[in-house]
Formats: sequence, structure tokens, C-alpha cells
Amino acid sequence: MGFKLGVMPVLGGRGAADPGVTAAFVRRIEELGCESVWAVEHLVVPDTYRSDYPYDPSGRMGLGPADDIPDPLEWLTFAAAHTSRLVLGTAMLILPLHHPVGLAKRLATLDVLSGGRLIAGVGVGWLREEYDAVGVPFTGRGRLADEYLDVLRALWTGAPASHQGSAVRFDAVHSAPRPTRPGGVPIMVGGHSVAAVRRAARFATDFYPLGVDVPALARLLDRLRAECAALGRDPVEVAVTVRGPGTRAEADALRELGVARVVIRADPRDPELLATTIDRYRREILGE
Repeated sequence: MGFKLGVMPVLGGRGAADPGVTAAFVRRIEELGCESVWAVEHLVVPDTYRSDYPYDPSGRMGLGPADDIPDPLEWLTFAAAHTSRLVLGTAMLILPLHHPVGLAKRLATLDVLSGGRLIAGVGVGWLREEYDAVGVPFTGRGRLADEYLDVLRALWTGAPASHQGSAVRFDAVHSAPRPTRPGGVPIMVGGHSVAAVRRAARFATDFYPLGVDVPALARLLDRLRAECAALGRDPVEVAVTVRGPGTRAEADALRELGVARVVIRADPRDPELLATTIDRYRREILGE
């Protein structure tokens, strides 16, 4: 089974929102036959923070205050205008930092304007200081995310839509345009916790376990199958995405686990180097 290949631009310094660089980058990866492009989110980056970044032993993320981190939905809307087939994904929207009524409209609009190419990757984040800046409580963010996913589903599938929750309440409202697909914009859940697995089983078409090795991934997928079974859902309905493997052996192991998509990082500023990087990765790591 071949992997779908997604590409995430390497961010660093100024220029990640440069229109010429972005347009050339997304056009080139579409020409190279890549399946998707992925945009990250941080609303703010504090000068200093006490929160531990969970995906690096240092506890520090690579991005800093001097790096451009464009709004992912605005960036993907621009990318959509310069491509025709490329799947557009967020990895990840920090869901509790967005009011779900407004977010439902923004996601649906991008989905419609792109011809149904959007995957909304969502997570709960790790940076308490970012929550503080927005004024959203960090504690309880998982419960808030679950309710917000219920709200998105209601607004995308109900006509009229109603929701009476602990954080959001509305009755008999309409949100248009509606997404192109009957169930709404596909949801990808990111994370590696038990709560993330449960959220993926309940809400997602895609699951992106972040920062785990192959044995840990196998355990998470066992848990995902169990959670889907408890809901009466076929786990095949939840496609699995992972960060690009670093060796051929790892790629083979991921195939055995049924992983559908791998996402690699590439520098968007050099289109020819980009082509070389993707070609070498396909040959040497994926064995294509």
C-alpha cells in the first residue's frame, strides 16, 4: 500500500507568509504529485514560557518570537487559490482558542471555495501561556474541545441547528455556506493521549498521533480500535496520519500498521531543492 504524501513548510524567520514563496511552494508540491499541504497554528509565542513542549526532549519548541507563523486558515485560503487538487490541512488548530460558531463559518467557507479540499486538524495544545493571552482557561480544555466539535457538527448538519451546552448555547440558527460534504468538513484529531484517541473515535475521519514511535503508535491504534468498537464504529473509517518516517524499515512498519498518510517538512523557499528533497524521500525512505 502506498502512502499519501503530505508536506508541511518549514517555518523560520520572516517570510513564511510571503505571497510569492507560498504560491510557488504549493504549486510545486502539487506538480510533484503530493497529496496535501499542512499549516500549523500558534496565535502568539511568548518570549519565555514554563510549559513543556511535549515533542522534543528539551521541552522547547523550535519556533520562536522571530518566526512568522501565518494564520493557517488564511494561509490555506491563499494556497487554495493557487492550486486545484492539493488537499488543504491544518495541523493543528488549537480548537479551544476559537469560538466554534465563528470557526464553523470560516471552515465551511474555505471548504466551499476550495472545492471540498479541506481537512480540519484540531488539537488542544500544550502552551498554557498562549491560553492565558487569549483569556481561555487551560484546565478543562479537553472538555471544551469536545463541546466545540459537537457545535461544529451541529452547525454543519442541522438546518436549523441547536446546541445547549455548558459553554455554547443557541437555538434554531442557520450557518451558510454549508460544507461540500454531507457530514461537514472532515475532522482530524491530533494528539497522543487517551483523551485524544477517544476524541478521534467519536468525532474524526482522521487521527494524527504526534511524536510517538512505532511501538507507541501500535498501542494507540489498539486503543483506537477498542474505542471505535465501543461506539459501534468501524475503525477503518478513521485514517491514520503520522510524521514522515526517517528510515525504510520504519516506513515498512507503518505500512503494516495501516498508516494512510505521512507528512514531511520541506523548505518552501527553494522550489528545485524541494523537488530533489521529495524525490529522494520517495525513493530512499518510502521505496517508491
